[in-house]
Amino acid sequence: MLTFPSLLHVARPASVARLTADADRLFAGGLQSANYPQIGLWANEEEAIVRAELPGLDAGDIEVEIKENVLRLSGEREANKEREYVRRERFSGSFDRRVRLPFAVDADAIKASFTDGVLEVRLPRVEADKPRKILIDHK
Repeated sequence: MLTFPSLLHVARPASVARLTADADRLFAGGLQSANYPQIGLWANEEEAIVRAELPGLDAGDIEVEIKENVLRLSGEREANKEREYVRRERFSGSFDRRVRLPFAVDADAIKASFTDGVLEVRLPRVEADKPRKILIDHK
């Protein structure tokens, strides 16, 4: 008769192997750039604001582009090659993060700043895309 502990023992090897492989890939710097850098996106009627955490980089290491309401953040973080890692949890390598924006933006008025490892991109909404209040005639 199978008991709960014996079921765990039977089901465990494949799941543990998968978990171990995922953890090894993550900690070996194999984290794919699809989720790096971590971002926050806020929007109101006037603009969208994107903040990305990019510690250890300089502003010159980062490229910011806009095309068809998709913000693209790309660049590369070099691994420290002077040290032999026992464990590395910090991302290194190239990244290419794309974020679809909630509305059309004015590409000529976009402003980006980089302070203390945080990139902030302010993307003003195109005037034609801003919500407008419609007055109702009453007769």
